[in-house]
Amino acid sequence: MFCVRTSSHRTASEAATTACQLDPSETKAIENLQPGGAWREHTFFTFLVKQTLQYRVFKCESFRQVVHRTSLLRRRRAHEEAADIATYRDEFKYVRDVLLTQLPSYDSVQERLFPTQRGIVFTLPRTATAAACVKRTLKLLRKTDVALPVEIWTFDGYAANDVAHYYDFCQGQSDNGTHHQQRDGDQQQVVACRDMREHVSSLGLGSELLPATRFEYCVYAIYFSGFQEVLFLDYDAAPLRGVSHLFHSSRFQQSGQLYYSDLWGSNTSGWGQTAHKKSKVWSLTRVKHYATREVESGIVLLNKRKRWRELNVALHLARHTDMMQPRLRQHTIAPIIYGDKDIWRLAHYILRSDFIVGTAVLLASPPRDVARRIAFGTNATCAVGTIGHIDAEDSSRVLFAHQPKTLEVPFMSKAQIAVVDLKCDDEDAYPGPVVFDCRRCWQRKTGEYDYATGTLRGVHGEWVKHECVSGCTMDDNNDRFASYTSNASFV
Repeated sequence: MFCVRTSSHRTASEAATTACQLDPSETKAIENLQPGGAWREHTFFTFLVKQTLQYRVFKCESFRQVVHRTSLLRRRRAHEEAADIATYRDEFKYVRDVLLTQLPSYDSVQERLFPTQRGIVFTLPRTATAAACVKRTLKLLRKTDVALPVEIWTFDGYAANDVAHYYDFCQGQSDNGTHHQQRDGDQQQVVACRDMREHVSSLGLGSELLPATRFEYCVYAIYFSGFQEVLFLDYDAAPLRGVSHLFHSSRFQQSGQLYYSDLWGSNTSGWGQTAHKKSKVWSLTRVKHYATREVESGIVLLNKRKRWRELNVALHLARHTDMMQPRLRQHTIAPIIYGDKDIWRLAHYILRSDFIVGTAVLLASPPRDVARRIAFGTNATCAVGTIGHIDAEDSSRVLFAHQPKTLEVPFMSKAQIAVVDLKCDDEDAYPGPVVFDCRRCWQRKTGEYDYATGTLRGVHGEWVKHECVSGCTMDDNNDRFASYTSNASFV
């Protein structure tokens, strides 16, 4: 608990003037943190300590303001929403006036934090399914991208050598920069297994500076990986062929990032909540609503130098996540997103920066059993639970398949049909659970999908640029919202 009430007997109005204060013991613990020997007085360590203390002061003041606002307005629902909007404005101003003004330059941290040019990063929970998925991907990469080093991040708090004993694909690795090399014929693959809690503890970056429950670790793994250019893959995001060319693609070279959309967004009923018009994302980021899809957080290609500010805003959101999932009883704003879902889109919105997103492709098949053929007809199209993501250089080729974590690998081989525009002709919005549905209306919108080559025929995905077109400065006009547009053919 980082804020404590100063009195339990005052009215809310009286308590508003001194609603909370920093917990002295926690403040002292943060101030007394000592960086590991490798860090000494590194600028990034001092930046994190300073930011942590300053943000806690800000949140306590923000909490005081919320108590004051809701007390004066008698806590009526509409007025609570007005108080939330004012708090979002404060959050936005904190990023602009404090975080970005104190952020160390990329060059000041690159040598210590990111010594290697490029590589692939996985996060790995301790489950048999996750290990099987990562092992399959590593086997593929040994055949196609053996020169790319790999970092696999766990979060159990075990020493690196203990992690290595648990997973045979990183046996013998230690966390001091040496890596186990797997042999496949004459090829070698560099695999470094690192545990986030053990790693940050060795640097003095304890839970006080990097609090986490689950989803924040994906952002941490991207940030603290030793690569300047990172391809991050959730364990269920399976590449279907080589990926090293992505780093050299013209889109990535120009933009410094490539993201992938989810299937749902503004035009989805039930799901896609963070892209809906009523989402609090728009108030927090001070961006006018426009039709868009949610951005998948399980496949991220990032150039840290070019997107240094976006990376640090994402880290800030991941470190202070009462807006994502309220862990604290005294959270000052209602949760906006769940876990790290859409965190990269939010970072770009806050900074008013452009970004590129590849559309998702629903991979499907004809009805595979008698019951479905009777219920929907033989010409229906049935989703198989797998989403395809297109290549950076060829939008008619699927490069990644993202599938539910409960499915066996490789499940996507059952798909023979591709759907890119999920709305039926008479629909204003399509239901979120289409990934589990059979639908007759897709028949005229489908194309062929060849699993062996990843080729789409008759349909193709598209790379969509999201561009800020007005109000694109983080100025002091509290009533000014930025406007974004995109070149998407469908949402």
